[in-house]
Amino acid sequence: MRFSELLTWSGFKDWISGPAAPDHHAIAREARTRAKAALPAGERLSDSHVVAIGEGVPTPPNRLRPDVFSQPEARSTSDRWLNRAARTEQFLDRINPVNAAVDAFDNRGERKEQALFGEWGSAAGHMASALQPREECHAVSVLLLGDRGLHLVHVQKSPDGREVEPGIRYGWGVPRARVAWIRKRNGARHGTHEIGFDDGSWVSVHFPVAGWGTLVEALANLNGGSGGPAR
Repeated sequence: MRFSELLTWSGFKDWISGPAAPDHHAIAREARTRAKAALPAGERLSDSHVVAIGEGVPTPPNRLRPDVFSQPEARSTSDRWLNRAARTEQFLDRINPVNAAVDAFDNRGERKEQALFGEWGSAAGHMASALQPREECHAVSVLLLGDRGLHLVHVQKSPDGREVEPGIRYGWGVPRARVAWIRKRNGARHGTHEIGFDDGSWVSVHFPVAGWGTLVEALANLNGGSGGPAR
């Protein structure tokens, strides 16, 4: 912000309150647009939406997590500091015993719902691994339904998470015939669904912004697969 802008009342309020929160809907729209370029040759897009791993899904072994946008050299000093700060914050959050104690207190008496069924080598296990890249803070994932398959593409985000960058990586995919069912996950935050596959495995995923209804409907109509097995 220029000093002349700071002298105005609106500029002073912006300086005090800090930068505005990221526009997650704008990020999602841009990510969906960029992700199309990573589809296999000849694949025609039917629908897409940004997606994240569902709550309660275990973290796969590090060797199974894709390294999608590691940044060996940051473009500027500010980028290097943002990268370092993000990694430090994640590390401190993991080792903070207070966080674990608070989580245990908040969740006392609750029965932990299963969020992944199947081994890491199953279709759901592969999807769960692909949705948990090592550099998750620098990527937004997009689930794309094509005329031949269901695909996952990672789109690079800026270190501060406020915009989408040119980087794209194909992350995972299965033929449409392998998607057996999809259903809303009851008792979870809005936008959480379970996706099941023909090998009997399934995984919980979360659609973090509005507008996922058409993709869910299309997936449910693929092979008559809404509902899934009894819980």
